[in-house]
Amino acid sequence: MSTVGTNYFTRLSSVTQIALTDDNGLAMLALANTSGETQAATYQIGCLLIRTDNGTLYQNTGSVASPSWTINGTGASGASGASGAVSASGASGASGVTGTSGVSGASVSGASGASGATGVSGA
Repeated sequence: MSTVGTNYFTRLSSVTQIALTDDNGLAMLALANTSGETQAATYQIGCLLIRTDNGTLYQNTGSVASPSWTINGTGASGASGASGAVSASGASGASGVTGTSGVSGASVSGASGASGATGVSGA
């Protein structure tokens, strides 16, 4: 079985290993099972530290004299928060006054027709 990579890590302490350094011998890539040690003159500004117990990626955002480890990769975005409540609608305005009805026309009946003759009475 062939081995991939070189596995060139230098143990700095019981919890930290340094993989890459710059021309000044300051760490640029490290592995640790903590969120990072803070000894001076060890980590370059921008050094990446991979936490081996949970996979979190940290970056030195402090200084060489005083490293400060900030989480660099935060993973997937969380769910969006709930939408705010919808406000109630305002009351409807009053209805206008209904106008008066128009005058009805006069009712005119025609004259009655003449009555017919009465028929013959039976015996």
